[in-house]
Amino acid sequence: MFKIDTEDFIFEVTEELSCYEEIGKKGAEGWAEGFRRWLKEKKKGVKEVSLKDESDIFEIADEYLEALEEGNTTAYWKRFSLKK
Repeated sequence: MFKIDTEDFIFEVTEELSCYEEIGKKGAEGWAEGFRRWLKEKKKGVKEVSLKDESDIFEIADEYLEALEEGNTTAYWKRFSLKK
């Protein structure tokens, strides 16, 4: 388990998402906006994110891609959690 600054976490996830042809830079920015909204609603004032390891970033990216393909990002954010 390790902690990462929230802005660094957002950067890492958006970088990973940008690599997906189906998502690209614009889609990655959409995730970042959604995450900031989620963070504001659920985790007010959090400065760091705890991750099990780097694979958490890949899981988050994969789950978001799946939500986009299903056209259901609303459900993605409802079930989104940083605790696995």
